[in-house]
Amino acid sequence: MARTPTITQAQILEAARVVFLEKGFSATTVDVAKRAGISSASIFKHFPTKEALFFAAMSETSCDSLWSAALEAEIGQGNPRSDLLKIALRIAAYAEAVMPRMMLAWSVRQPGEIVIPPNVEPDFAALTAYLAREMALGRIARGDPTIPALTLFHTVVGFTMSQTLQSAAVRLDTSSFLADFVDLLWRGLNPNGQRA
Repeated sequence: MARTPTITQAQILEAARVVFLEKGFSATTVDVAKRAGISSASIFKHFPTKEALFFAAMSETSCDSLWSAALEAEIGQGNPRSDLLKIALRIAAYAEAVMPRMMLAWSVRQPGEIVIPPNVEPDFAALTAYLAREMALGRIARGDPTIPALTLFHTVVGFTMSQTLQSAAVRLDTSSFLADFVDLLWRGLNPNGQRA
């Protein structure tokens, strides 16, 4: 009798991610086990239910922090407007990578259950802190830093979601859209009250 191969939880999650994205929530643990090359029982040693496996696979990401470390180094340096465009592009890349998994996870969540993309909360806090410190230095117009942080984050994620749902024929160029959006946002953040 062949011995069941040893497999890591990360390998199971990767196999589950592929299977769930291909087949949706209707995929079975047998499908995942087959993809991973293990028995179904091996999956249940790591995850008590199919639902637990699904949510772990759909919310797991290999993305590290989106911008926290880079933002800390930029405070008081360079051009805040350029920094905002770099941040917007990183948010878009992140959202594009996790959007299919998050949409699938949101579609099967239970009422009241919250599904949050990984790494978002600490990076959103870092973005808000960056804006607050740039405001304190007078490099960005003073105000509540949460407002431009939410505006930037939600606009970019919303844009990315709409791009995901559009056919290729009607998609906009992400870089151009984000450059135009940051120009618009900068009008309110420019400490000189002028368009830079």
